[in-house]
Amino acid sequence: MDYVIIGNGVAGIEAAIAIRKFDDEGSIRLISCSPYPFYYRPRLSEYLKGGVSLASFTVYKPDFYSERKITNILGTTVTALHPDSRTIILENGSSLDYDRLLLATGSKSFLPSIPGINDPCVHSLRTVADADRILECTTDAGRVLVVGGGLLGLEMAYYLSSNARKVTIIEHSGRLLPRQLDEQGAVVLRRILEEKIGLEFVLSETISTIETSREVHEVICESGTRLKTDLVLVATGIRCRTELAREAGIAVNRGIIVDDFLTTSYPHIFSAGDACEHNGRTYGIWPVARTQGQIAGSNMSGVCQEYRGSVPSTTLKIPGVNLFSAGDFLATDGEILVSSGEYEYRKLVMRDGKPVGGIVLGDPAAMVAAMRVFDGRAPVDVLLKFFE
Repeated sequence: MDYVIIGNGVAGIEAAIAIRKFDDEGSIRLISCSPYPFYYRPRLSEYLKGGVSLASFTVYKPDFYSERKITNILGTTVTALHPDSRTIILENGSSLDYDRLLLATGSKSFLPSIPGINDPCVHSLRTVADADRILECTTDAGRVLVVGGGLLGLEMAYYLSSNARKVTIIEHSGRLLPRQLDEQGAVVLRRILEEKIGLEFVLSETISTIETSREVHEVICESGTRLKTDLVLVATGIRCRTELAREAGIAVNRGIIVDDFLTTSYPHIFSAGDACEHNGRTYGIWPVARTQGQIAGSNMSGVCQEYRGSVPSTTLKIPGVNLFSAGDFLATDGEILVSSGEYEYRKLVMRDGKPVGGIVLGDPAAMVAAMRVFDGRAPVDVLLKFFE
């Protein structure tokens, strides 16, 4: 059996590991346009601080791949898929045949359509190459403006501010982390980030244009507010990379559409991770991509496993902040428990005695408990004690 995996992020690599677990003999070729082997993408924000080597978050050494007979084909772009003949075309014009194919093509940064968004002072963060370009521009940057108050935006802001830069975050909604926090939790988080870290925020504002004149950059909001900066970082979400699948006639919506076995509209082609859409939902988070990759790899090798969706959970990777959220924490039905302080916030939503959503902020012990409960590794009583 010949397996080809397009994309060497967490979904792709976990699929390769799963395939080799169940198939000792099949060939596994892992193709990526990235010149680097699999690395832990969530640490890219920390990489912006400087002094952090790529080697420190490159997950596996070369022996890992050779021992498992996984062939890395790096720095190579796939330009076309031909599902009927089971071949793929590479950028140099050569072709590869396969029996089973996984599309783990990931996602790309979303850039809003505003004047000036393609200016050289504007950057987004998705790859090591992106991070290196940002580092080149931050050498003399005393002021940084981050567009987007989500997880990535806040993490980038923190690590860039650690080098004594003035960092301002602009967010179009009225609160930080609108997908991970309710209003009360967002107030507490803003207080922590302002008072303990020194970040500045402009909320409920939308950028209308970015202007550059003699190396002076100015972001102009729809309200008329003008913000001068040396560098603009955009963290306004991601979009699934579906181009290859769409051009090949594979069913695509927001993502590459898959069934409960992570099979696409072609039974020999699978998809997992940020690129795929299951039951009308795309996730775009690392833990889900890992799980989907494992299940896709198992199914590709003939060991049947169903994917039943995921309860999304996220953490904010800023040292000392300790934020975890999961599930339907905005639900208004069921039993709702809340406990808060000046720099702490805890919320748990229960239905029929089971946790369906929760937030823990500023309490490391409660955060660990919440992670164990929502991962199914501990009973809810472990978390309930923090609400007594």
